Amino acid sequence: MKRIAVLALIAGALVMAGCASKPAEQTQTLPPAPEYVERTDTYQVIDHKTKAVGQDVPEWVTRYISDGVSGVEAMPQYNNKYVFIGEDSGTNLNALRQWSTGFTVAQDLSRMVSSRVQARFAGAAAGSPDDEYGRYFENVVKSASDATYSGARKETDFWLLKRYFKADGKTVDREVYDFYVLVSIDKDLLQRQINDILDGVNVDTPPTREQSTAIDRVKEAFYEGF
Repeated sequence: MKRIAVLALIAGALVMAGCASKPAEQTQTLPPAPEYVERTDTYQVIDHKTKAVGQDVPEWVTRYISDGVSGVEAMPQYNNKYVFIGEDSGTNLNALRQWSTGFTVAQDLSRMVSSRVQARFAGAAAGSPDDEYGRYFENVVKSASDATYSGARKETDFWLLKRYFKADGKTVDREVYDFYVLVSIDKDLLQRQINDILDGVNVDTPPTREQSTAIDRVKEAFYEGF
């Protein structure tokens, strides 16, 4: 019995040692939301969509202004989603409201997706994208623009009224409304649709071996930072 008890103690000690030596799991935390700044060196926010009812500017707007789309995509509710922000500016709020009402996923998302597709290829090109990828580049951008993407959702919108100042920081230069429309779509769903475009592009002039290699290289890392 004494021998069994000793073995049990040794086994327990080994288990505890194993647990102690296991590295602690690291959890990623969302950086604090950027502080809403009503006044900067160049402008002051004098009104916004929910100011009249005593509500603050939503976090997705402050993150977008501070960090761009990647800041919005880092929020928990947009985990595993791509976010697209439609923007327009002007002095007529009613006209911008009409623009927002007419903003549709079917028509406007294709333009924004196409812009990202174009940026991915252009950003990876050593020189001119047309030289780097041949006619494939032009055709894939056009195909992305002509496509209809299913599964995306127009979630919400918001506007800010900014008063801009001249160099002295006191004299009013102009007042402009900035209007934002937020669209989201599951990453897996959009990637499948884009992959169909990337793999289905037909060109009248086949790419050279070097161009094909460059195209494949972009495809391999296409969604890194997309």
